[in-house]
Amino acid sequence: MARFAYLTDDGKAKKSKKKKSAKKTPAPDGRGQNEERVEPVYVRKETVRAVWREVKKEGGESVSELVEDLLLQWLRERA
Repeated sequence: MARFAYLTDDGKAKKSKKKKSAKKTPAPDGRGQNEERVEPVYVRKETVRAVWREVKKEGGESVSELVEDLLLQWLRERA
């Protein structure tokens, strides 16, 4: 095959590429059905990683639980 032979149309049928299936959104897995809607909060990556390391060292379960506990404590203090 010449270097640019694919650019010329010799009447030959080209091989068709296999179409990739479109990405589908996964079905909900049932988590959090009893809880209120979860809302994203943006925090610097460095902060999250540092907190995760400390939580892991102390044997904590998750950063999400820590954040929720801290926010609830803050709300109680304000009430």
